[in-house]
Amino acid sequence: MSVSFDCLFEPLNMHNLQLKNRFYMAPIGTGFNIEQMIPFLAARARGGTALITTGETCVHPGGRAGIKNETLLENDKDIAPLAKLAKAVKNEGAKIVIQLNHAGRYTFGSRIGSQSVAPSAIISGYIGEMPRELSTGEADDLVTAFAQAALRAREAGFDGVEFMGSSGYLISEFLSPLTNKRTDKYGGDALGRATFIISILKETRKLVGNDYNICVKFDADDGMKGGITLNESRQFAPALVEAGADRLHVWAGWHEATRPMLPMSVPAGAFVYLAEEIKKIVSVPVSAVGRINYPELAAEIILKGQADLVGMARALMADADFVNKTRDGRTKEIRRCTACCHCFDCIVRGIKSGGEAKLYCAVNPEVGLEGENPVKRSDRAKRVAVIGAGPAGLEAARVASMRGHKVIIYEKDSKIGGMVNLSFLPPHKEELKSLVDYYSHQIKINNIELQLGKEFSIAELSNIKPDVVVLATGAKITSSKIPGAAENEIFTAIEVLEGWADTGSTVAVIGGGMIGLETAEYLADQGRKVTVIEMDKIASDVGSTMRWEFISRIRRKMNILSSTRVLEIRDNGVLVLDRNNNEKEIQADSIVIAAGMESVRDLANAIAISGVEYYVIGSCKEPGRIDDAIKDGFDVGCII
Repeated sequence: MSVSFDCLFEPLNMHNLQLKNRFYMAPIGTGFNIEQMIPFLAARARGGTALITTGETCVHPGGRAGIKNETLLENDKDIAPLAKLAKAVKNEGAKIVIQLNHAGRYTFGSRIGSQSVAPSAIISGYIGEMPRELSTGEADDLVTAFAQAALRAREAGFDGVEFMGSSGYLISEFLSPLTNKRTDKYGGDALGRATFIISILKETRKLVGNDYNICVKFDADDGMKGGITLNESRQFAPALVEAGADRLHVWAGWHEATRPMLPMSVPAGAFVYLAEEIKKIVSVPVSAVGRINYPELAAEIILKGQADLVGMARALMADADFVNKTRDGRTKEIRRCTACCHCFDCIVRGIKSGGEAKLYCAVNPEVGLEGENPVKRSDRAKRVAVIGAGPAGLEAARVASMRGHKVIIYEKDSKIGGMVNLSFLPPHKEELKSLVDYYSHQIKINNIELQLGKEFSIAELSNIKPDVVVLATGAKITSSKIPGAAENEIFTAIEVLEGWADTGSTVAVIGGGMIGLETAEYLADQGRKVTVIEMDKIASDVGSTMRWEFISRIRRKMNILSSTRVLEIRDNGVLVLDRNNNEKEIQADSIVIAAGMESVRDLANAIAISGVEYYVIGSCKEPGRIDDAIKDGFDVGCII
């Protein structure tokens, strides 16, 4: 049944802000400087999004989040550069608000040169530092700092502000009974702990007047044991509106929460119910956000009255034109976010290391390059042969075709996608199928010739006479050199996922990286008794954003032996040496190898000898992840 998207394009009118549709870009940390941020956000505005929210912007030097190039609005000299940002976004037809923040106990005291501050002196599980408790007077001063930053935002041309009252930063620390043990005016019950944000709202409204939009982002349920519950949020949400909030942005948890919020294992729209509950008790627009990455879900949220606005960050990062494509009925062209969390892994790595924290998108390599316009029309159209229709080859073909080249893809399999077709088979990886669907449509609309079921041979060079050859034949699991492997039947992880391996009821999986663990979970969910053997630590190639949840989930399903070396494969299992240097035998009906990949480069030498211009990309160049492959394909597509 087709879904009407008309509801998503109905205007939303507030007394101090009018929006042309129901989409807004939710805030996301980027690590970009202003010059890079301007084209990044302007592209999303140009793509049809009604309202853009910037990433967190610090209001006080003692509350910086620690990202290099962090946006600041701490004093008047910060106004001018941000005015350029506001103007650029508004020139593209969108409204823009700036998110104001103080990191509280998430501030790295070692980096700012002084101890971090918080409502109470309770150590942060996120950064591991003990904060200093704010005095009442200091808390009063920070109320003023937030309000003054809002006034500067107005002077810079922003259409409003959003106060960051979520995710474990200072305002949410005041709201939570877990981190606020105060006995002064800023402590107490749910309404007492809301005094800090209520004071900020009232002071801000005095400074900016009634014709300026103010939003509060808060966790309706923060996912922390002993933290904010939905029941408490119902108590203070109406008070936020009474104090001056024009909109409420409802989120679902702190950075240190033990409930996953971002990975693809989290169901789409998992936290919409929180916005729906808050909307029932307030008179201002409420927005839903989190794991909303396709237009049908967005329309359902609005049609059901669960929220007034739909927030997207990663979905708009993956495709800046998401909104326009939805409006024009071109939903098959949308490059969907797969919730792989590569973007957050990049930011978290930078924050934790104290180095550069820049945003990258696994499926959209153009993120951060919007100002450079890398996909330029070529001066001369060339005939390009792409060998292999995995993610690297598909992206190279897409970009080369967009630049005016005549592209032909050769794929020996009967379908495109390469290893992606196996990667979405394990539990909770279904989102990755959208990549295959996306590239299938791109092949059609870019008039790319596709030869399926045809293995490329060097003889084909003389037939098609390409100007350029792109070798993207991928990688395969390495042959096992473990004693006994040649004498016993073993399967590869690929053979298991392809579905024809008869593994029996007990399985030993050798290799505890992502491929091995996902294959093990695939088998465990089919009722097999699985033991994973890894000579180092497990999941070392899984990003930090989802690693903890992934490990927690799989440990419940199988036996995992880390720091364990396989000595020999036998007909009834494997002999291993455990972390205490004890030999033991693991009984198993079958053995699955998922340890190491090697590039498939059989054609490379022959192509090099032919003298044709050629490129080796993706796992064919070096085995890697989907994000590496797509980035490689994009880069080569841009230079052909």
